[in-house]
Amino acid sequence: MARGEGLSARYAIGLGARCGVEAREAVALIEKAREIYVSGPSPARGRRWPGVSGSDEGGADPHPNAEIALFTIESKHGESGLEEAARLLNLPLVFLPLDTLLARKDELLTRSLRVEALTGVGSVAEAAALVGAGAGSRLFGPRLASAGVTCAIARNALEEAP
Repeated sequence: MARGEGLSARYAIGLGARCGVEAREAVALIEKAREIYVSGPSPARGRRWPGVSGSDEGGADPHPNAEIALFTIESKHGESGLEEAARLLNLPLVFLPLDTLLARKDELLTRSLRVEALTGVGSVAEAAALVGAGAGSRLFGPRLASAGVTCAIARNALEEAP
């Protein structure tokens, strides 16, 4: 699990979560977002993301330029459900400072008034995905939500549209 800025991924999976979220709920929503937006089986099933080397092993190397990584707000550090989901998916989980999410808030596709009142960001998942994929990145679509978790996927600006 990493903290900090300057980390980016070719595909960034942004997550928002309520306290106590179960890993299986997060994994299920990540799989659903993957199937909807990137078309095909999820990294948990060991299948390839378009053009991503190493994704047959179900993930990416947990380093500053990972091909696929999970991103969330720094205040979720220690949230065992998210950390377990990252372990199950064999993906790095990066915790981002709130100010980096705020810098991308005007690019969000959806907004939760409750989350915006708490954090100043209308969608932690969408903002985290955008920050995680780097400058000029774009969301595949609006975040998906379940009872306790939200998920959005963004691609790096250098990645061609699917």
